[in-house]
Amino acid sequence: MPITLTPSNSSTEVFKVAAVQAEPVWLDLQGSVDKTIKIIREAASEGAKIIGFPEVFIPGYPWTPWANNFIVTATVLKEYQANALALHSPEMDRIREAVKECDVTIVVGFAERDGGSLYIAQATILPDGKIANHRRKIKPTHYEKTVFGDGSAQSIHNVVQTPFGRLGSLNCWEHIQPWFKTHFYSQYPQIFVGGWWPAFPPGTGNSPYIVSGEASSRMTQMVAMESGSFGLACCHVVSEAGAEKMKMTGFPWFTFPGGGFATIYGPDGSTLAKAKDAGVEEIIYADISLSKIDEVKIVADVLGNYSRLDLLHTVAHGKNWAPVTYDGDEVEPARVRAGEIDNFAAGAYPSA
Repeated sequence: MPITLTPSNSSTEVFKVAAVQAEPVWLDLQGSVDKTIKIIREAASEGAKIIGFPEVFIPGYPWTPWANNFIVTATVLKEYQANALALHSPEMDRIREAVKECDVTIVVGFAERDGGSLYIAQATILPDGKIANHRRKIKPTHYEKTVFGDGSAQSIHNVVQTPFGRLGSLNCWEHIQPWFKTHFYSQYPQIFVGGWWPAFPPGTGNSPYIVSGEASSRMTQMVAMESGSFGLACCHVVSEAGAEKMKMTGFPWFTFPGGGFATIYGPDGSTLAKAKDAGVEEIIYADISLSKIDEVKIVADVLGNYSRLDLLHTVAHGKNWAPVTYDGDEVEPARVRAGEIDNFAAGAYPSA
């Protein structure tokens, strides 16, 4: 059954979106949360209604394994894990409260700690402070696999209704996974936040083009055109001090300060706003109207007039299984019967 796009605002209303290009507070959970809240308040004061943050902005993207031996990397990653953010935590509650106070919608990227594991996560938080969507990058890329686990199955569900349209979220190279993108488009996003790492000019240190900031930004642009939606490419900046903290200095692919390439794209692929300097923190803004989407989709709607679903379609499986299930008459453990696991899943966490 087709989805009727019915945002609560008029489709011709103009509103402001913001893409964040900023340096994380590296390996510092409390400092990262403070800075996230500061950015939310700044963007809200400029009139932004939707604010997008970079990939794992809390507590920063760990390029470290690419640039170092195991011993150096292990030392940094131990501190990294200790400063990752749990979904249900006092720190996330602080971010949610700031969103509510500012009456905005955000997509925040964070390294999520769940038990002893880390995931590349995003949370979409609505103006009432509620988390409307929590997801994890479905497949960590290359060295990311040494740090992060695969995203859970429901992470393919990554578009939610907000007061200003249907808002989606993607992490990094999820932008170039064809079957995943097909499922994304089937949820009819109108705006999406592309969370990105810090990336540097093409060819830096003989690096492959695909890891450059230019390539990363173009991936967001391509998804904007394919889906007919507004795309926010949000990314890190890395200072010389930040590079030293994360043991990134000396690797030939990097130049400091640098890493930024924040851009906001229209549904036709046009550049609506772009950061001025790759090495400088900046929140970029664009005034948009969802009515622009119709101009694109009347020409090419990949889920409608420009599709051949009789020839090609995607089958998706988006349901998680518990680690252990019980067959037949086998009795569940007492703590499961008591509802402890359900309480934990609903967001309970130990008090400090």
